[in-house]
Parts: sequence; C-alpha cells; structure tokens
Amino acid sequence: MHPAPTRPVADIPDTESWTTDPARPGHSVSRFRPATADDVHDAIGRAAASGWPGTTPAHRAAVLGGVADRLEADRDDLAALITREEGKPLGAARGEVGKAAEQFRLAAQLAFLVEGTTYPPETPGTFAYTLRGPLGVVAAVTPWNFPLSLAARKIAPALAAGNTVVFKPSPVTAGVGDRLASAATAAGLPADALPVVHGHDPDAMTALLADRRVRGVSFTGSDEIGALIRAQTHGQARLQLELGGRNCAVVCADADLERAAADIATGAFGLTGQACTSTDRVLVAEPVAAELTALLAERVRALVVGPGGDRTTTAGPVATVGQFRRLSELRESAVAAGARVVASAEVVPGCDPDGYWVPPTLFADVPADHELVTGEVFGPFCTVLPVADLEEALSVLDSSTHGLAAAVHTTDLATAYRFAAAAPCGVVKVNAPTTGNGVAPPFGGLRASSGGAFPEGGRQALEFVTDTRTVYLTP
Repeated sequence: MHPAPTRPVADIPDTESWTTDPARPGHSVSRFRPATADDVHDAIGRAAASGWPGTTPAHRAAVLGGVADRLEADRDDLAALITREEGKPLGAARGEVGKAAEQFRLAAQLAFLVEGTTYPPETPGTFAYTLRGPLGVVAAVTPWNFPLSLAARKIAPALAAGNTVVFKPSPVTAGVGDRLASAATAAGLPADALPVVHGHDPDAMTALLADRRVRGVSFTGSDEIGALIRAQTHGQARLQLELGGRNCAVVCADADLERAAADIATGAFGLTGQACTSTDRVLVAEPVAAELTALLAERVRALVVGPGGDRTTTAGPVATVGQFRRLSELRESAVAAGARVVASAEVVPGCDPDGYWVPPTLFADVPADHELVTGEVFGPFCTVLPVADLEEALSVLDSSTHGLAAAVHTTDLATAYRFAAAAPCGVVKVNAPTTGNGVAPPFGGLRASSGGAFPEGGRQALEFVTDTRTVYLTP
C-alpha cells in the first residue's frame, strides 16, 4: 500500500476531507472521513465486544511482533507519508518508523508480564494474591508531531495487556493513522480491537470521552485540549495526559561548549522545534555566554530549511497553517518588544512561497515577561539567557508551572548528580539534547506537563492499562 498521490486542493469535492502537504499547502495527501458521534459510539461498541481480551499472551505477542515487522518492511513508504503530511525531513521520519517498530517489539514482551503478586498469610488458612487484567476499552488520542511513534507508544502496551483501543489520530496526519491500523490488521489484529475515528468534530470527541464503556483515555497534546479532556471525560475513566513543556538547557562554565552547542541545536531546531521536549531556553553561565551564543549562531546559520523530501533538508516546514501564523506573530512580537535576533536560518531558493516556512531563529535580550520566555514555544525558536550560576538556573526552572524536560551540560559529575536530583522535571538529560527518549524507560512530565499518575513507556506502561484485583482465598 503506497501513500495516496497528491492532488490540488481545488480539485477536492466539498464532501471529502484530506490532509495537506505543509511544504505545498495547495496539494492534498490522504483522504479521510470525519467521524460523527454515532460513528464513535459504533466504534466503542465494536471495541467493547471484541474477542481480543480473551486471547493468550503468546498470541498477542505474535501479532504485535508482526506489526513491528510490517512497519519495518514499509519503512520507506511510511517515512515518505509522514514527511508529506507533517513535514519532517525524511531521515527523521525513517527514524520515527523505526521507533514505532521498537514500541511494538517491546509490547510483545509486555504481553507476558501482566503479573500478579502473592502475599504472606495474615490470617491462618487464608491465601492472599492479586490478579491483573485488561482495563477494557482505551481511547488513544494522538498528535501530529510524531504521528506513528507516539501512537505506537499508547496503542501497543494497551493491546499487549488485552485491551482494545479506539484510536483517534490527529486530522493533520490521518493518513499515517490509517496506515498504522492497516499494518495491525495485516499482522492479525482483529479490526474491532483497533477501530479508528477521524476528524475534529466536537460532538464526536464529547461522545468518545463521555461514554462509560471507555475505561481509560491517553492523550498527548496541548494544555488547552488537555483541560477540555479533563472536563469532558466521565468520572470513572482513568486519565493519562502528556501536555506542554517549557524546556531548558543549562550550560555550566566548565562545559564542553562545542558539544553543548551541537546538542542544544539538535534539541531546539531538530524536527523544526515541534517536539514537546524541544529546547526553548538556554540558561548559560555568564562567563561563557558570549562564546556559546556565537557557537549556536553558527549552527543556526548552517541549517538547510526546505521540503522534508529533499535529502539535504535539516529543517522542514511547520506542520499547519495555525502553527505558521502563531509562530510568525510570536517572532514579530518578540522583536517589537526589544528581543535581538542573533541568527536566523534561510529558506532554500525555489520553495513553494505558500509553504509553512518558519526559519529557525536564535534570540537574545528577550524581555523576561515575554511569551517567548514564559510560554511553550513549540517551534524553531530558542532564547539564550545568561545566569550567574547553577543555583540561579535551578531557580528559573523551579519558577515554571511545567516540568517536562531539562538538560545540563557540565564536565563535573557532582554537578550532574545535583542537577538531576533538583531539576523539577520528569526527563533530565546530562550532556545530551532535551529531545529523544528510549522505548524502555518511562516518559512523563511533572507539574502541569502531565495529568494523571501514569507515565508512558516501558514496563511501567502496564500500570495504566491494567486493573488489579486482590483475592483472599480460604479453602
């Protein structure tokens, strides 16, 4: 199965919905049918009646491993589709397909790890133990920035534990969502174990969240939508919300500045800054601030901004017209408020002038109360802020309402240990970009960056998708 050919938007009938190419917004990519509230109720009913929960761990493991095989076999086509719908460079898209396959391979192992516990008897003749089983129907609501790997991180563990999943991909990357569901069906997963609902109809979303047959809701996205999900989800459903980040990289005076600049550029400008763990701010020790800023500026100017399908591109377009408008206004507002543009990348000649091009930009002297410093950027903008020492950097981190990711760059092991213990973030990196994570460790933020007590990733993912029953057995 190959990605649908692009076609001019002007040729699309009004009754169809299509995704579009952010590098060429006048061309569509994949067709999808937006779901109504009735469609959602039907999907939940099919998931609730599925026989998947009654399958054995060995069968579930075989199917999940088969999904991984199919994703890897279709890596080139899937990567091309991700690039055409979301805009990221092909190399990054290929990496995302590989990460999604890893998620399913890990989940195949998790199928055998839904375990109970035995306890010493507290009452003579009574044996106490626990049973763990699937939660039931889980709703997975996924974003467009990692349309395959983040969906896999939610869906694969849920299926491994015997749950069924109603999958709602972002309408921006609907085609990728359909391809993931098709790969699962081809691997032997019953279609009713993973029904897909598309679109952004508020009534359909309300129907999904309010239906009491849905036992858990896993969502990755903005704070605003996270708040709506909290408000609309019925009271008996379990929530797993991965929300915004206001992420910092801290550069100490003893850091390897060349290495730090390379890692910060990756974290700030890779994926066009559209990762929840992207670096928004650099808190750099004053004695090395000028040197680090100059090194970062060189990295920014070296970026190649163009269509993700071009092999030389290192920064693609932003994914949506909303992103383009918001980030363009943010840049203009910051400059008007006195921010200094230290360096900005150039869009390569010949790009579609209507593409959603937001050049990666390094800022300095941004007013402390400006949104570029106080809010989540979620785009290719990074601000350098000199600080006196590690204490001031930790104070800046602690003042944030969010706590997703932070990095420290230092050659002193004691400093690294201290930062890792004190930084109020769910993900802490030492001499590495704020972006990027493995499939086995847990992933989740603190404070307003997370909702619910359930991180994603690894063996810990089973906590969200399973119920525990305590049994007291007296013969």
